[in-house]
Amino acid sequence: MFFKFFLVLFVSCPLLFSKPSPTLDLEGRQFLVIDGDTDTVLFEHDADIRMYPSSMTKILTAYLIFEEVASGRISLNTLFRISLTASKAGGSKMYLPAGKTVSVENLIEGIFVASGNDACICAAENMAGSEEVFVDRMNQKLKEFGCKGSHFMNASGMPHPDHYSTCRDLYIIAKRLYVDFPQYRHFFAQQTFTFGKGTHKNLNRLLKTFAGADGLKTGHTKAGGYGVITSAVLNNQRIFCVFNGCKTMVERNRVSDMLMQWAYQTFEQVRIFPKGHVVANLDTWMASKPSMGAVLESEVLLTLPKAGKQNITSELIFSGPLEAPLKKGEQVGELILTIPEQGTQLAYPIYAQTDLEKANYFQRIPLILNYLLFGKNTQ
Repeated sequence: MFFKFFLVLFVSCPLLFSKPSPTLDLEGRQFLVIDGDTDTVLFEHDADIRMYPSSMTKILTAYLIFEEVASGRISLNTLFRISLTASKAGGSKMYLPAGKTVSVENLIEGIFVASGNDACICAAENMAGSEEVFVDRMNQKLKEFGCKGSHFMNASGMPHPDHYSTCRDLYIIAKRLYVDFPQYRHFFAQQTFTFGKGTHKNLNRLLKTFAGADGLKTGHTKAGGYGVITSAVLNNQRIFCVFNGCKTMVERNRVSDMLMQWAYQTFEQVRIFPKGHVVANLDTWMASKPSMGAVLESEVLLTLPKAGKQNITSELIFSGPLEAPLKKGEQVGELILTIPEQGTQLAYPIYAQTDLEKANYFQRIPLILNYLLFGKNTQ
């Protein structure tokens, strides 16, 4: 049998007559502003259009380095040998001297602060034998992440006709960095780095201008323009901005600050249900008890505009009555939330709150009689 339960939740939430948008010059540019906790898109423009990611490519190089450290194959103290090829890298660099060694930790700092192309090549060569083999790993990781709009030709983001990505794909990689390697987040926000006789300054000015900013990576090439992946946390809410195509560094700094200000001023997170909330008590059939709680495994958190109020409708769907045996934690249905003004539906699985055993012989007879006479499952 198939049952639907309809509930209405009266929640103080925003009313979306029209989706708010920041005032921006959109021509020839790509934007994505997104809540990293709920994956709610706050604003986007050409977020799936191929673009030249420039040095924003380096966040995937960093991810693969962190994977190697996590596996135990290398450590932050491991020394990598610097090749002549790495030392002669063009573009931004941390000025690695050929024939010497450098620690993995210094290379990571060089990637995030100095945006070192030489650091990327050095890491690639030492981890994979060559940059070409390392790039194969990068592209495999893109497939693993589901980044369908990206293909990389080098580890640093140097211009190449077949080296491209999208704002949405860069967000996917960026979020994986924060989620999978929280212990290394301090690298993302590091503002200065001294190597040899030189001190490098992070070009992500949001780290200085916006309270809560903690990353992540700038990029610039003539073909791609000025871009950046930024991240910030305020009031336990993480927001990412990814954009590309600005004409100057000053414009990039202004836009990144404006987008973060706009996002936090316009949107808020609303907790609808806490983790473990009993959504409903569902009827059972031929079981040791007449009903069983259906619970949420995680909290239900929505990101919504701050202005106005609305009703959120909730639909509970399950196949029932529930038949024993069931184990605690088995999925028994779905909670569907509908936000009418957005035209959005969100699905959350619900799970058995406890184990459910089959009814014994003496329990079955009254159960059958009750269903036949009253259509109810009582004990």
